Formats: sequence, structure tokens, C-alpha cells
Amino acid sequence: MTRVPTYSNYMNLLNSSLSIKNQMNLYSFQATTGLKSPTYSGYGSSAGNIVNMEATLSVTNGFLENNKILNTEMEAMNTAMETVTDAVNDLKSMLASFGSMDLQKITPDYTGGAIKFTDNQDVYNGETITIDGKQYTFSSNPGDVGDAFIQIGNLTDAEGQPVNAGDEGYASAVMQALYDKVHPTNPDIKLTEDGTLEMPLYTINGTSSVLNANGVETGEPHEMDAEQYQQLKELQQTAFSTMQLLADALNTTVNGKYVFGGGNNSEPPVSFDFQSLEEFQAYYDGLNISYPSTPNANLSNREALADETGGLTFTPTGGNTLEITADNTGGFFKPVVSANSSTTGNLTFDSDKNSMRAQEYGAFFSYKAGDTMVIEGSGEGIDGVYTIKSVSEDGKTVVFEDDQLTNKMKAVGQDNITVNFGDPDNHGDIQFSSSFSIGSVVELNGFSDKNLPTKVQITGISDDGKTLIVKADRVPEQETYVDPSSRWSLNSESYYSGGNFVSERRISDSRSITLDITGNNSAFEKLFRALGQIAQGNAVDTRNPADGVDGLIDSDHTYDIMSEVSTLINDAVYNNGTDFDETNANLYSIIAKLSNNTVVLNNNNENLELVANSLQTNIDSLKTVDQTEATVKALQALNNLQASYSVMQSTMNVSLLNYLK
Repeated sequence: MTRVPTYSNYMNLLNSSLSIKNQMNLYSFQATTGLKSPTYSGYGSSAGNIVNMEATLSVTNGFLENNKILNTEMEAMNTAMETVTDAVNDLKSMLASFGSMDLQKITPDYTGGAIKFTDNQDVYNGETITIDGKQYTFSSNPGDVGDAFIQIGNLTDAEGQPVNAGDEGYASAVMQALYDKVHPTNPDIKLTEDGTLEMPLYTINGTSSVLNANGVETGEPHEMDAEQYQQLKELQQTAFSTMQLLADALNTTVNGKYVFGGGNNSEPPVSFDFQSLEEFQAYYDGLNISYPSTPNANLSNREALADETGGLTFTPTGGNTLEITADNTGGFFKPVVSANSSTTGNLTFDSDKNSMRAQEYGAFFSYKAGDTMVIEGSGEGIDGVYTIKSVSEDGKTVVFEDDQLTNKMKAVGQDNITVNFGDPDNHGDIQFSSSFSIGSVVELNGFSDKNLPTKVQITGISDDGKTLIVKADRVPEQETYVDPSSRWSLNSESYYSGGNFVSERRISDSRSITLDITGNNSAFEKLFRALGQIAQGNAVDTRNPADGVDGLIDSDHTYDIMSEVSTLINDAVYNNGTDFDETNANLYSIIAKLSNNTVVLNNNNENLELVANSLQTNIDSLKTVDQTEATVKALQALNNLQASYSVMQSTMNVSLLNYLK
């Protein structure tokens, strides 16, 4: 039976229903999500703007997320520095209180300021006495004359009568001979009527074997009283604890990253392995091995192996001193720069400026202030070992410490020396090397079966690089040779094992923050050096001249240490900008830099948040709809769809028969 609606009518009705259904789906999506369209094509001409703004918003939010991590790192660094500053200020207060005492009287005076000879027998002949650093030998041999001897042969008494060993008054005559010898150059020394030689604190110092002879009386030694001793121990314990705190602060981690590591983020940048003050003082006893007193020694990293040095000869040179001589010439040198026409260009050595200058930019970038520089092959009489005072920013000019080059050039009668590598008649390359820093502590590994030192401190290096001149924690009784072996090494290690990487952290499209605070910055190095010198052993020199002391016992020893470290700590905290050539020279500048970076970061984040909010608002205005209105439209579309389906069903059911009825 033929239906009245045609196929065309059916398709029109169906399309109309589908259109209404699509409207209902769209309004339902809008009512549910608040968005105008599930696809960008639904935004029409606004689609391009939306995509650009969303990309910018994504970048902005990325900066904000990264900056949250950076802000956490900087907060941790700020907290660490505030903790260090508080601890150092507490130590400064203790140091000021300790320094207000008469530090000279802390040092024991083992002679009591007086000495007297009472034995009339021949007990003085051949003995020595060291006064103000000069050693004299008592001698009854008339042939022993000169400044180094005190003649006790052919003595006479006050009446001019001869006095010999065993005679009454011989001891007084020996004391008179001593007085006659030393008083002209030591006017503060006095001889009393009872035959006592009175002298200032520590006039007698160094090796003085006569103090152990029979009949030699000295005054009562001055010793620290209980208050002095207690204050010193508290000061040293506080210094040691502050070193531990400083090491912990510089090993601060954020999300597994060592923030003071200078790019080496996976390992602790600072190594401080001592667990107690006693352990620290056993290593740095302050006499044989002192805590390094120069920046280069404090940050020294170097190793010498047998394949470089060959065998080693350990030669005792008296007291706690030793020479370590390598089989190989230059065995303790490491090549750094081979100077020629391309690496350095012509070289100029200036006696007046105590400096050396190259033509080529960056010729001496491999060196830094405090390094040991070795010059070989100059052919001008200036070869030798030097300590660098400064290296210019362009790496061309090197200035040396203590007129070292000036003195060398004067010795060969030169004011200026120019090495022209372009001159075919001139010599060939000049070799610049490096070596252990003077003052650095070197551990001797693998020598335990040789009864040799476990550690030494460098006091000098021979010009040929074969010999290290050192102080040692113990010295062999006789010269000892050690065959070359891969089992032993000489190592000097810095407290700092991190990197020196300076990074720029982008905090927005147009701004960045420089991060260059690392554990070996000048402020921290100064603090470690000052604290180590306070905490080390023998801050008070308690050696007794009667025990055969080598060297001087200085009554100003404690005062000098405390004065030096006070200056050093003040420089490390705030040096008024005097060390402008040093990186992060004081805590004040470090904290100021961190605070400034924090302010910059916070202001930048506020701007980024404003930008992000603005972008989000604009995006929302283009992408979102009123969900209530969309809900009403969805319900209307639903009703329309139901009506459309009903009409279409009724229409499609109409046949010709029904239609005619």
C-alpha cells in the first residue's frame, strides 16, 4: 500500500531531527563542561587566538612550576646561611671575650723569667742555650771563639783570680760569662747579686740542652689558670662545632640536589670527616701539622704517583723536618702550559712589577691566585718555583708573591726580560708547570710498612722539582728509600669536592637568575681556615725548652693566632667590599645576593601569576558559556527532538488509505 510521504520528505524530516539532536548534544556538552565546543573548530575565528593564548599560558605555568622548585632551593640556602651567620657571630663574641685577656701570659714560661747555675763542676761544657732565637755553645776550648760560643775556659772571679771547674764560684763565673755574651744585644737581661740571670718571658727558647744540666735552676713556670684553660677549651670546641655546622650547611640538599655543589649535585660538596675536637687536634696538632693558613693550601687538590716521581728518598733534616726526594727530575711537577708563539706569544718579565705578561689572551687561565707556578727553560736565570698572587681577567698577566721574580731578576742583573718566540736565534719553548701548594697537607698512602710519616706539610719545593721540603707528624731515624710502586701515592685534598659551575636559571621569557654560590667561595674558605686555626692543637705553645725544642717558642703565639683569625672571620662576615676581586667574598654579600634573587623571583612570580590569570580569563571568555543557560537550551532541544521524532513517526505511518479516510 503506497505511503503518502515521499523519500524526500523522509530525509528532510530525518535531517531536521538530527540537527535538533546535534543541538541537544552541544547544549548538553556546554551545560556539563561550561565550554562552547569540544573541538577548536567549534570556536570559529577565535580558535587561532585561543591556541596562541593557551600555548603562552602553558609556558607561563611551566615557569611558575619550575620557579617553585627554585624558590625552595633558595629558601634552603637562605636558611643555611642564616644558621651559619648566627653561629659565626656567637663565635665572634667568644673570641672577643677570650682576646680581652692577656694572651701572652697564657703561654707557659718554663724558665720563669730566671735562670741560675749552682753546680761548680764541669757540667756546662758542650751544652747549648738558645736566647732570642740564637744558639750558643758553652766551650772550655780556647780555640772556640766567635758569636756562636760562650767561652768558659780561663774564667776569673770578681777579684780577677782564675776560676776552674771544681773551684768554688765556678758556676757564678760561667753565669757571668753568659751574661757578658748576651747582655750587649739583650739589654733587658739582668744579672742579680745572687747570680740569677733575669730575662723576659721566653727569652730562652729553642734547643737549650744546658737547662737539663746539674745545678741549673729555673723559675716556676707560669701556667694557664682554670678560667683561662676553660675559656680556651670552650672557644676551641665552639670553633670545631661551627666547622661541623658549616660543613652541614654547605651540604644542604633539596630534592636530592646539593645546592652548594656548583653543578656536582649528586655528591656532598664538603668533606669534613672529623667527629670530635680530639680527633681533629690529633690530625692538626698545630706543631708538626698545622691547619692550612693560605687559601691555595686550604683548597689544594693534587696527587703524586710513582710513575711520575720514580722512587722516593726520605731524608731527616733535624727536628720534625724532612726532605722527600724523587728519582725523577721534575717528579713533583705537572705540566700546565708550554709557552710558544701560539699558546702565549712573546713573554715579558718585569722586575719592577714582579710580574710576567703574555701576548695571547687567556694564556694563563689554567692558573689562579695561590697556585704554585714552576718556570723551566727560560734560559734567563729566572727558572724556579713561584707562588701566584694574582692572574689578570684576560689571563695574560701573572703577579707573583713576595717579590719572588724581582729578586730572581736582580740576581741576574735584569730589569726587563723579553722572550721573543719569533726570533730564530732565541731559545725554544718555556714550560710552565704546577706543584703542591706551599702549606698544603699531604697524606702519604701505602707507606705503613716503612715507618714513615702518615702526613706531611709542604714548606718548600726545590727548583728542579725533585724535592719536597716538609714538616712531618713523625720522622724516620735514618734516610729511607722506597722503590717505585703503584701501591703508594702522595695526596693533597681540599675540604671542597664540588664543582665551580655558574648557572643561569630562566625564571621567565625575559629574566634569569645567576647562581654562583658554591662551597669553595671565598667567604666559606676564610671561615674554614679561621675556624681550623682556632680548633687545632697547641693554640697555646706548651713546649719546654728543656725538652730539646727545635725552633722558637713564641710568647705571642696565641695572640698572633687569635688576631689573625679575628681579622679573617671579620673579612668572611663583612669586608666592606675590599675583596672585590674574590667570588662571594663574605657572608653579607652572599646573603644579600640570595635575598635579592628571592625578591626578584617573588616579583617575577607575581607578574607571571598576573599574566597567567589574565590569559586564563581571556581564554575563558572565548571558550566558556553560561552553564545555566546551556542547561535550559539543552532541555528545550530535548523537547524539540521528542516532538520532531513524534512528527516523523506519525508522518511516516500515514498511508494513502489512511490519508483518504
